[in-house]
Amino acid sequence: MSGSLLVRWNWLRVLRLGLGAAFLIEGWRSGSGFAYAIGALFAMQGVLNMGCPLLGACAAPSVRASATTEEVSFDEVK
Repeated sequence: MSGSLLVRWNWLRVLRLGLGAAFLIEGWRSGSGFAYAIGALFAMQGVLNMGCPLLGACAAPSVRASATTEEVSFDEVK
């Protein structure tokens, strides 16, 4: 698991982690539980590289390993 945390960092993942850190810092400064919750959500998304944590609703479909093409036959209708 720890090996997968260090690979495939893109700008969106860094943005989520940055937003999470910003909200956590703001929650610490103001004592707001809401800011802590939003910060924890964004930080978790950034660290674990998840889009939506609820039921995988935002997950992209996986790419098929092998796509097979079938020959299509047509009948001419007059």
